[in-house]
Amino acid sequence: MARRAILLLAVIGAAQPAFPCAPAPHAGEQINVVEESAVIVWEPATKTQHFIRRATFRGTAKDFGFLVPTPTAPALAEVDDQIFDVLDTKTARQTVYKTSRAIDWTPLLLYSRLKSEGTATAGRPPVEVLDTKKIAGYEAVVLDATDAMALSRWLDEHGYATTPDLAEWLDAYVKQGWKITAFKIDKSADAAARTSAVKMSFQTERPFFPYREPASQRANAKYDDVRVLRIWFLGPERVKGTIGADTFWPGVLMWSDRVDSVAGLTIPADTRLTAFNDVNSIRPGTDDLFFTRDADQSPYIPPPYVNETVKRTPVPLDVVALGLLIVSVFGLRRQSRRLH
Repeated sequence: MARRAILLLAVIGAAQPAFPCAPAPHAGEQINVVEESAVIVWEPATKTQHFIRRATFRGTAKDFGFLVPTPTAPALAEVDDQIFDVLDTKTARQTVYKTSRAIDWTPLLLYSRLKSEGTATAGRPPVEVLDTKKIAGYEAVVLDATDAMALSRWLDEHGYATTPDLAEWLDAYVKQGWKITAFKIDKSADAAARTSAVKMSFQTERPFFPYREPASQRANAKYDDVRVLRIWFLGPERVKGTIGADTFWPGVLMWSDRVDSVAGLTIPADTRLTAFNDVNSIRPGTDDLFFTRDADQSPYIPPPYVNETVKRTPVPLDVVALGLLIVSVFGLRRQSRRLH
C-alpha cells in the first residue's frame, strides 16, 4: 500500500501566528519554541481526537513554517482562544488566605530599626494538490505526498527551506502513513508571537501529542532555557503519558477530576479533565507522546497555597521588663515600710 502524507499550508500575517510542532525555517535562521499549550478531547467510541494548540516562540527567522503530524487527515475549525484561560483557571492551584494573631516581643529600642530594614501510492504524482481552503484567516493548500523527499522538494519550491534533520523527521511519519499539517508564519525577526486557536479533528487509534522533534530543535535547546508545555486532556478517565511504546515522559500531573462542562467546548457528561506540565528545556522528543488509562483513577487536587497574614500585637519586651522592675521596686519599698 502506498504511504501518503497530507500537507496543509496556512499563510498568515505577523499579527496572527499559527501553532508549531516541527519548525521549518530558512537556512541559517533559527526558531525555538518557548511555551506550548494544548487541549486534547478524546472520544474513544469513535476514536476521534480533537486537538487545540497554541505556542509562543522566538528566533531569527522572519517567516517560517511548522509541521503537525496526525494519523489521518484533520478537519479544521475555529475555536475561541479563551479556552486556554478557562482551563488554566479551572486547574490552577488554589490559594487559601488565612489570618492569625501573634504577640510581637521585639524590644522597643530595636523595633523602629528592624521596621526600616524590611524583608527580603502507484501511478500517482509524488505530491498532488488536493484542495484549497480558507479558515479563521488562514489560506490552506492541501497536498498529498507519497514520500518525504518529494515533500521536502515541494516545500523548497514553495518558500520553505528544509534541513536534513527535518527531512528525516518527515520521513518517520510518511513511512507510517501519517498526515502532515504545515502552518507558515510571518513575523518580525527576534519578536515573540503566540498562535491563535484552531481545532484539528481526526481519527486515531490512540490519543497523542506530537512530541517528536527534529534533532536540531533538541540540539539548539539549553538546560537553562525556560520552556513550558501544558496539556489539558479531556476524556472518560484519568490518563498518563508515555513517549513511544514505553519511554518515561517527565510530565508532571497537576490536576485531575470530573467536570460537568467546560466553557467553549462540547464534552460528554461525566468527563474527566487531567492537566500536565512539562518544564524540561531539552525534551526527550525522539517519539510522540501517547496517552493511556492511568491505573490510579482517584481525583488529584493539589493542596492549596496558604497565604497567611499575621496580625501582631506589639508588646515590647524591654517595656514589659521595665514595668516588672518598677512593680518589683514599689513592692519591695512597701514591704520595707511594713517591717519598720
